[in-house]
Amino acid sequence: MKHALLVCCLCGLAAQQAGAQVYTGVSAQGSIVLSGDADETASTLLIEAEKVALAPLPEAPAAAPFLAQVPAGYLSYIQEASATYQIPSELIHAVILVESNYNPRAMSPKGAQGLMQLMPATAKRFGNTNSWDPRQNILAGSKYLRWLLDYFGEDLELTIAAYNAGEGAVMQAGRRIPKFAETEKYVPKVLSIYNKARRLT
Repeated sequence: MKHALLVCCLCGLAAQQAGAQVYTGVSAQGSIVLSGDADETASTLLIEAEKVALAPLPEAPAAAPFLAQVPAGYLSYIQEASATYQIPSELIHAVILVESNYNPRAMSPKGAQGLMQLMPATAKRFGNTNSWDPRQNILAGSKYLRWLLDYFGEDLELTIAAYNAGEGAVMQAGRRIPKFAETEKYVPKVLSIYNKARRLT
């Protein structure tokens, strides 16, 4: 009886592991043999289990293609700023690309510094003590973008225009894009990169 119980247990286990037939027989030494394949020793089909199809592994979510355009060293800072200030990472990316093309040492003739080209007064206003530090620069520039979005009621065009020309210039233009040649080129360029990045997300 004990042998029969042992055989049943072993058969069940073998069937679960193999997911197919289990053959049995007796060896020349008198031992019970269990096998997943039929051979001279184990030739009697003892149990036939249904093969279980394994479910395919879920595919890992693909990274947003536009992120491939972001140098690896700055990606975590952009994601941090996006989460902290609740603004699209694509917008931060677009501004950096137009402002400095990801050159952390960029300086404009007017004195704007770093990746997001912050004027010293703006950098100080939004908590940046070192504009040459990429993380500080991205966080401060993104904080400024968040402030502008709030100030202009989430109007993206006015926000981008104000980032380039200053919020005062936008207000003086009657809450419109100022008639500055640089700003009139800047706004569609940033929007174009932003929209392309959004389509790739």
